Amino acid sequence: MKEVDYSRFLTSEDKIRIAFRKKHGKIDKFIVQYSALINSRWRAIMRFDTCHGYAHKHTFHLHSKEYIINLTAIGDDLNDVFTESSTHIQTYFLKIKQNFLKN
Repeated sequence: MKEVDYSRFLTSEDKIRIAFRKKHGKIDKFIVQYSALINSRWRAIMRFDTCHGYAHKHTFHLHSKEYIINLTAIGDDLNDVFTESSTHIQTYFLKIKQNFLKN
């Protein structure tokens, strides 16, 4: 079993955390979280994870309630969901932050 956990800055005020566990070459658990420095505090803005036994996405907002959606059906490949999640954040993090701030 291989476990990896690291953070990488996207800008000086934006970072992504990637954590996953592989068994037999397949991801069976992961976290991909985007955080931003807002008012001198790191805030979680979006997180993809499998912490409840299935892949789902948390979208946080500055003023309104968190929004959670299920990302997988039974039998979906978590390797694909993990890759799409990290690509989504790295591509759209500025738009994601704008959405966080306005809601």
